[in-house]
Amino acid sequence: MSATNFFTGNPDLVEVFDKVIPWARVVGAVEPGADVAGTVSTWREVLDLAGKYIATEIAPRAAEVDAIGVIRENGHVRMNEPMTENLRGLAELGLASPSVPADFGGAGLPFTVTMMMAEMLARADLATQVQHGIGWNSPAALVYRFGTDEQKARYLPPLAKGEIMGAVAMTEPQAGSDVGRLTTTATPRQDGCWILQGRKQFISAGQGDLVIVLARCVAGSSGLDGLGMFIAERESDNYVVERAEHKFVIRGSPTCALLFEGTRATPLGKPGEGWKQILTFMNESRLGVGIQGIGVASAAFDKASEYATQRVQMGKPIREHPMVAEMLLDMETTVTGARALAYTAAVLQDLVLFGRDEQAARDLRELTPLVKWYGTEGAVRVCRLALQVHGGVGVVDEYDVGRFMRDSLITPIYEGTSQIQSLMAVKDLMKTTLQRPASLLGRGPSRLLADASFDGRVGSDFAAARGHIVGALRSLMGRLVRRKGPGLLRGAPLADEDLGPILLHAERLTEALAHAHVARVLAERARHIPERRKLAERAARTARLVSERNRRAIALDDGGVFERIAAWRSERS
Repeated sequence: MSATNFFTGNPDLVEVFDKVIPWARVVGAVEPGADVAGTVSTWREVLDLAGKYIATEIAPRAAEVDAIGVIRENGHVRMNEPMTENLRGLAELGLASPSVPADFGGAGLPFTVTMMMAEMLARADLATQVQHGIGWNSPAALVYRFGTDEQKARYLPPLAKGEIMGAVAMTEPQAGSDVGRLTTTATPRQDGCWILQGRKQFISAGQGDLVIVLARCVAGSSGLDGLGMFIAERESDNYVVERAEHKFVIRGSPTCALLFEGTRATPLGKPGEGWKQILTFMNESRLGVGIQGIGVASAAFDKASEYATQRVQMGKPIREHPMVAEMLLDMETTVTGARALAYTAAVLQDLVLFGRDEQAARDLRELTPLVKWYGTEGAVRVCRLALQVHGGVGVVDEYDVGRFMRDSLITPIYEGTSQIQSLMAVKDLMKTTLQRPASLLGRGPSRLLADASFDGRVGSDFAAARGHIVGALRSLMGRLVRRKGPGLLRGAPLADEDLGPILLHAERLTEALAHAHVARVLAERARHIPERRKLAERAARTARLVSERNRRAIALDDGGVFERIAAWRSERS
């Protein structure tokens, strides 16, 4: 890959843009009636411009951004100067909030194109991408979707120009991923203002000028009911940035704790519907974090490939040693497969956002947790292999791969851990299975997997992988039916303990599902790009191996986990 342009110098990303994305459908949804060729050409020019700036300006500053970290002075938190310069340059190019419509000063880019920019930024410097995505894109998207005309006019133009920075605050110290336990409250006053009380933690870009806060606004409500989103401006110490966490990942990005004590705020959207509204942000963020992983993995693979070409051992470049060659092929398959899966989902997101496509929404719901799981777990694996390819010098900061390794570790954690993604994916799959139990006698409950068919080695390995997934589901459902009786298939209620074995093995099922979908999208690409056949074969073979291994692990479950849980439970009683 070229170091002078992260778009045109990345052949696979260019191939996805030029030959894979169904642009006619995207343009038809995003800009009905627009000239497809002309619109896509403009979007390509934007990515070319961004790719050049990101490669030549942001990437060279990444090590310095990481080394300096967050600035903490006299109780104030701010970004360091190299990070600020990165963002200033993006704003000058008109790319601060690229998805904001042109009417408000943005570039009006679809989600798919915005995510390609996000991938390039993550490849250059994940900390900068986080500030760009969370500080500008996320608050702008929420304001545009749910804000009043007055709020849009007030906040969107300065966000689009990069004149202000915002954040989105959901997480609380005692709640974590259990959003229903949040305790920050919003209370209305007679003048129409609302007052926030509470604390938020782990808020990316929390040092900015405003924050969108998820708070409990209906008295007596509990769980996910009675929540609302509120905009609070920081001006005049309206809320307090208590601290920025000291982290070994994305060091240049401030991750803040915020205190709200009598904070003045205005509702964003209808109070009481905050959970439904913020779900749009969460789903997009999960796709975005999966794509972050692709960016970091691309950087690591690029460095490993370069080093393996130059490093000579035993009379030949180390990439010619079989084990190293296999590592490089593994990395290539992971990165390319993750990218193919992610942009398949990105297109669906555009069709849902702009086209209200119901089938796209169903498919997107299936793929979102898999994109997040595979893109981030794959990033950790690729960075680990890149470190191994480098050997001893890999731990030396000069070679960058140590930073890639560190930064990759946050991606399977924030915006819902890999385990939470697994629970989401498998609960949905089991719900579908209970609705259509006969699917386990055929190709399974996933429409996307069941409808796919390929010839040759790709087809046989893909079919075997799908068969192992269906077999694992059949085994788990059999246990459940034996426990609950045949009434389960007629809608009998399920208690949490009934789902124990399914929840235990959720990540094994998710891993198998993700690999099967990666094999599917790469095989579909190989149909019209024959040069990709070998890559598709590797992905299908891996899917077969992973699904077979995980099916056996599920079958050999000895119940020891549940015995230990029972023992721990007895200690509490």
